[in-house]
Amino acid sequence: MNRIYAILVIFLIWILPGVLSKVCFLTLYCADTGSVTGWLSVLWHGLLLDAAIAGYFSIIPGLMLICSLWTTGKWWKWLWNGYFLVTSFASFLAYTSNLGLYAYWGFPLDSTPLLYIKTSPSAAMASMSLWQMVLFPLVMICGTVCLYKIFGALRRQVLAVPAASAARRIGLSVFLLLVTAAMIIPIRGGFGTGTNHTGNVYFSQDVRLNHAAVNPIFSFLESVMHQEDIAGRYRFMEPDKADSLFAALTHTALRPDAVKKDYNVVLVCLESFSKYIMTEAGHVSGVTPNLDRYSREGIYFTNFYANSFRTDRALVSVLSGLPAQPTMSVMDMPRISTSLPSIAKSLGKAGYVTHFYYGGDTNYSNMRSYLVGTGFQKITSQYDFPPEQSTGKWGVADGPVFDRVLADIGREAKQGEKPFFKVFMTSSSHEPFDVPDYRKLSSPELNAFSYTDHCLGDFIGKLRRMPCWQNTLVVIVPDHLGAYPPEMDNYRLWRYELPMVMLGGMITEPRRIPVVGSQIDISATVLAMLGRSHDEFLYSKDLMDAAAPHYAFFTFPDAMGMVEGDSFMFYDNTSGQVVAAGGDQSVGLLPKAQAFLQKLYDDLGRADR
Repeated sequence: MNRIYAILVIFLIWILPGVLSKVCFLTLYCADTGSVTGWLSVLWHGLLLDAAIAGYFSIIPGLMLICSLWTTGKWWKWLWNGYFLVTSFASFLAYTSNLGLYAYWGFPLDSTPLLYIKTSPSAAMASMSLWQMVLFPLVMICGTVCLYKIFGALRRQVLAVPAASAARRIGLSVFLLLVTAAMIIPIRGGFGTGTNHTGNVYFSQDVRLNHAAVNPIFSFLESVMHQEDIAGRYRFMEPDKADSLFAALTHTALRPDAVKKDYNVVLVCLESFSKYIMTEAGHVSGVTPNLDRYSREGIYFTNFYANSFRTDRALVSVLSGLPAQPTMSVMDMPRISTSLPSIAKSLGKAGYVTHFYYGGDTNYSNMRSYLVGTGFQKITSQYDFPPEQSTGKWGVADGPVFDRVLADIGREAKQGEKPFFKVFMTSSSHEPFDVPDYRKLSSPELNAFSYTDHCLGDFIGKLRRMPCWQNTLVVIVPDHLGAYPPEMDNYRLWRYELPMVMLGGMITEPRRIPVVGSQIDISATVLAMLGRSHDEFLYSKDLMDAAAPHYAFFTFPDAMGMVEGDSFMFYDNTSGQVVAAGGDQSVGLLPKAQAFLQKLYDDLGRADR
């Protein structure tokens, strides 16, 4: 067999065990779904990660095939056999372990077995029954032997090809090297801006079907690479003291005067915006005339803060009320992120239609798994638009996506559908700031902000003219400060200062609310405005509730800050030092922030078990 064909055959053979394991998974755990379409969707979506694993396992054989053109000897046979024996065994170990443990753990294979094997080998097997402990090793051994035999037969066919001339061997070597290097394409999941994550294959509201689509080898490797001793991090004080301080920072009760209302909710999350680019900040003017105007027309929260410096952390804070973490992103950990409460999940249970819009690739940073797992019934992304509308690095510009949101609202209003919760994460104001046909400002960064603000103004203007405006709440909030000013200082308050504005028929008069709050408070505030319970959102406080404590907590790489009233504090966890502080009460903020972070990691550690 030609070596070029051989590497392609090896790639395809490695896909097969992943597909077969999905069939077994569906038979064992999804028999009650009763949907052929659902099963086929599992196989189709799962191919993305099956191909990634096939790409990983095909790189070394590709290099061996190149070497076989130039060298001969028994070492070649032993190397080939040894590699495929180990990888065949490892793959079937992963597939059978996933099938056996899922019934007890309820999530795809990850690094958890390593923890049990390290701390208690007997506990690693405790979840499996006797018949499973007999059957699964047999399946694993048989699968390993079959796969090993297939690759052995392939080796014999390859070695049966006579050695080519030197010139031909050079050409074949170059071509094989290119084919082997091309394995990076399935490994990273294509050519998009986002790379492969387990969440890329999530497609269903049925979490079992999503888990069926996940390749357990990929899930295991991803978990190992992102492994962190969550529960053991950030131990500042005794648990009792942390509990006491933390209790004073929480308030999950619904306001007594809350009245249940089925208002539509539209939440617009503006990429990289901040108060710094608004006219009121005094640094620049004319960049965000629409946002400036809305801050005067609606409810404007004047002391509002970001929880982090990255979009993936911000979305979880905004939608789930979970504080951002200093050194990790929960969105990259589907086992935790998909179990979080969220506004979408709460409103979905109340009969709302939930829809998330993004002009880019929602596979980026495991975003899709988080969105699906936390209750978004519909997701519109870059690939739901005509290819010619993907005009920038991050996909479709904000204008066409705003138009899609408006079109969907208009269609749903005519059809008399249920109340809706729509979230749009903009992207045009992200570097490289390649906005289409819009040149108002000389600075690329400020011009991009101006473009998104222009699109926002057009969107709000058209939405105001729709009948549903009177029954709609619009929330506008950035994800974090970014791009401007060019040189950012993580230890300055303006780094985290954001505008939050509420508009819509629900808002009867303009108001400026000076209480201190942050993105984690959006969940409780919005749900309370609709008269719905927010007791699941432990870290979120209703900004309209005078009985709630009002403060802001934020993190950045291994550091954190807190604002309460006129006082603030920045603390570096690495050095163990307060880096900056101000206000009469700043000394008391450090133990509060430490207790807050410690309790957050307690909760995340429990969720990660």
